[in-house]
Amino acid sequence: MKKILLIKLHLYAGLFTSFYLIAFGLSSIILNHKIDVENKDISKTWSTKVEVNPELENVELAESLRDKLNIMGWVPHWNIQRDSAQFKCQLTHLAKTTDLTLDFNTGMVQLEEKPKGLIAVLNGLHFFNGNIPNAPFVLRTWAVYQWLTLLTLFTALVLGLWLWLKYSRKTWELYLFGGLFIFSCILMVLI
Repeated sequence: MKKILLIKLHLYAGLFTSFYLIAFGLSSIILNHKIDVENKDISKTWSTKVEVNPELENVELAESLRDKLNIMGWVPHWNIQRDSAQFKCQLTHLAKTTDLTLDFNTGMVQLEEKPKGLIAVLNGLHFFNGNIPNAPFVLRTWAVYQWLTLLTLFTALVLGLWLWLKYSRKTWELYLFGGLFIFSCILMVLI
């Protein structure tokens, strides 16, 4: 009874960590091989009228537009352009990039949305800590999920090693899986 319970616990811990490990592995391949995964096609264009103070500094104006439109995303400072008639900026997050063009005379904002795609989202999860401005609660909890996953993964590794030590009678298995366990622990510490 105890052995079956421990095997099930080891199995479910592995299933819980599988999504995180797949996303982390896929994003590592993308980062390592410098694969371009972002979609550049505009999928949706819309416009609306907003009231903003045109005398704000560029970054403050972009953040003010983002907050008034209730759009989630960061403002890349290097993608801001301004002249006497227009203000252009970009908002970006894991799944979408939005280009905003504000006409100072009319107060109209033109928005062009470009979804990045599933692979780009998985790639973005690699360094993601949950701190996207205007993000819903679910996205802000990603950091908690990461730490729970790492704790569960470590527990599954310890439990798996213990099961092999307790129920394996072959010496080569002890050295192979013991070595894999120690190697995995070292990798987890380095990550």
